[in-house]
Amino acid sequence: MLKKLLKYELKATARTFLSLYIILFAFAIINRLLSPLSNLGLYVPQILSMIVYVAILVGMFVITFAVMIQRFYNNLLSAEGYLMFTIPVQPWKHIVSKLMVSMMWAAASWLTAIISIFIISSDRNISSDFINEMNNFFGEFFSIFGVSSILYFLEGMLIAITIMASGVLIIYASIAIGHLFSRHRILASVGAFICLITVTQILFVIIGITFGNVFTTNRFFNPVAAFHFVTWFGIIFFGALALGYFMITNYILSNHLNLE
Repeated sequence: MLKKLLKYELKATARTFLSLYIILFAFAIINRLLSPLSNLGLYVPQILSMIVYVAILVGMFVITFAVMIQRFYNNLLSAEGYLMFTIPVQPWKHIVSKLMVSMMWAAASWLTAIISIFIISSDRNISSDFINEMNNFFGEFFSIFGVSSILYFLEGMLIAITIMASGVLIIYASIAIGHLFSRHRILASVGAFICLITVTQILFVIIGITFGNVFTTNRFFNPVAAFHFVTWFGIIFFGALALGYFMITNYILSNHLNLE
């Protein structure tokens, strides 16, 4: 059933995001084609095209954030929730499906933005130089760290995933907490978000101070060991936060769902 929920969520959001990505790439290409006109003193077409491109770029991230909230709230906590919860599916599967799709589109939006910026800012010579520099960088990186390079890559992927998951789930938890109130639910959700963020920051500071002295020991004097320690600390910390936010959301949807 989780697979079906994922398919449904993807189908419901794909048209919006794919359309945005196509439009963004189109204006990136237009900007790239218009750039030679500046050499002829014709700046207005490129300026107008760039303004539209930036507006679409900013709008893409705003829409990504808005859709993440809208899909969770409308599907599970509004009138549509009556239909969704008549399906014989545990609430945690609804949460996981929306989490995975939200993370996928967030990552896709960042990747699309980076590629579009590269399209605008690059020409044949710059592209060739960039590729050569990247090849040199990765070649030197692998020559220094060898097989451990794969571990660095995996650690980077893990911490990025846990940070993204905790960022999405704290919003879900805030919305779920706000929905416990019979009135002013949006205001309550904002208040819940502020409280959760504050508690998270306090925990981070306390744990950071507690383990801060670790770096003064000889064991972690090695920068490589210190890097691994900090990375895994982040993975565990943000992973624990994500789990906590997930449990809060799942508990409320399972035991205190109020669709009135």
